[in-house]
Amino acid sequence: METPPSSNSFEWDERRGKPSGDKFVDGMASLTSDANEGGYLGVASGAALLRITDTASTELTDHYDSERYMDSVNSTKRSIPFALTSLSQLEPFVEAYFSLYHRSYPIIHEATFRAQFMEVIPRPSGNIWYVLLFVLSAVGAFTTSKNPSDVDIGLFEAAKARMSMDMLETGNLLLVQALVLSSNLMQKRNKPNSGYNYMGLARRIAMGIGLHKEFPTWEASLFTTEMRRRIWYCLYIFDVGAIITFSRPLDFPHDGIDVELPMNVHDSDITASTKRLPQPANETTVYTHLRAQATFHMATSSIYSKIISSPFPSAAELIELDDRLIGYWLSNLPPYFQENIIQSQKFRLCHSIMRWRYRNFRIFMYRPFLVGRLMARSERDEGELGDAENDNESEIAIERCLDAARESVELIANFWEQEQQSMLACWYGLYFLFQAILIPVICLRNNPQHILAEEWRRQILQAMPVLESMAHLNPSSSRCLKVIRSLCGSYLDPSIVGWGPTEGSPQTQLANLYPLMWPTLDTVQPDGMDSILQESAILDFMNQLP
Repeated sequence: METPPSSNSFEWDERRGKPSGDKFVDGMASLTSDANEGGYLGVASGAALLRITDTASTELTDHYDSERYMDSVNSTKRSIPFALTSLSQLEPFVEAYFSLYHRSYPIIHEATFRAQFMEVIPRPSGNIWYVLLFVLSAVGAFTTSKNPSDVDIGLFEAAKARMSMDMLETGNLLLVQALVLSSNLMQKRNKPNSGYNYMGLARRIAMGIGLHKEFPTWEASLFTTEMRRRIWYCLYIFDVGAIITFSRPLDFPHDGIDVELPMNVHDSDITASTKRLPQPANETTVYTHLRAQATFHMATSSIYSKIISSPFPSAAELIELDDRLIGYWLSNLPPYFQENIIQSQKFRLCHSIMRWRYRNFRIFMYRPFLVGRLMARSERDEGELGDAENDNESEIAIERCLDAARESVELIANFWEQEQQSMLACWYGLYFLFQAILIPVICLRNNPQHILAEEWRRQILQAMPVLESMAHLNPSSSRCLKVIRSLCGSYLDPSIVGWGPTEGSPQTQLANLYPLMWPTLDTVQPDGMDSILQESAILDFMNQLP
């Protein structure tokens, strides 16, 4: 499932192109119209991330004062589609940030930041607070948007205009927060490798200021300790989440890390003057999802390391790890954040994303067994997915893959129909939905007379209107829909009797499916991979299938 680099050796440049320019780019579903250098994406990558948008460099300053601030505004206001003459104009974007994104990823203390923004308390000295302000505003503008917009791009350009190389010779919490948010925005704004670099800087600075350690004799306040924990674990889940998305080596350290999870409390329970530990809240708070995702990655990191390594683990090994690690994680979610507990409106998105996330993880755990069975082209009896001689563990692995895909489609479709639609919901929904729907698409194409064929059609037909509806927020959705229609064709018409499996050879199918499920073939070279290298990669993949 690995692909060698073409002549460019996986090099990438994400400075070219414009977010609203001529090039169509797609950061989640492996569907770019102009496949340029996209960096290394490995065997477990679930989507191709958009590669080429403009981030023209600007001359940066370090010292802040009002005159130089207005000069920098004037130099960047052309990038923002309104005249920015006062920081008060950023208030709607700050409000947007805390209204949605913050409820999933509380890397900033809301009350403190709002007080600094309103100058109820002094703002930190230097430029870094203003960098954080503009990055936060950009995230707020993007994630809550109801229509495609480049406002966040302009705001992020304004943030970069306030950064300098000198800042990298400092270490503080504000810089870590700004870099982490920049990283996540870049990934969602389809500059995955840029985001990967920002996160690398953030992690190094975080460890440089000791966020990965706790000191029993340290006389820091409870508030300071909790904030350090929140920032560290937000960094952790973003970093590991991106590593899994790109299918790159898990290089986040485990040894030497002794930071406790942040407490599940309301912000009013821990303030700057709090002396005693409060009782944890017995309900969902802004820190519940952070704790759930952090413990999920802790539980599954060993599984991830195995599935990106050779030899690929057996079905029996993965099932045992699934039952023991993911099963334990599920059973230990707090009662108020369990799978089927209805959340208040403000926490429904983060709760739903967590449900989609762990099913997506199961999909790429088990899909090699499904793809291997289908690609084997062995004789199939109606009602069977493959060779009857395959062991029972492989059948269980395939069943779990199918179940995770079906549940993902149903959950995402129901959410999109019933809940508030935003750019943030669309980004995650599209990412997880497309990876899930590829499973029934592949099955239907290869065994349209199977006893489950009607169920596969139902899932595909359920997903298609969702993808169509998402297109008003993310153009990638239209491309995903086009690919599904192209792959399925008449297979979606149940009235056709005796319709056989696709006549494409295993090599041909893999050549078409590989860039969608493992996108390196499509990203390393503008005109696709050299045919000899492509054939070699496909054969290597076939030989490694369980």
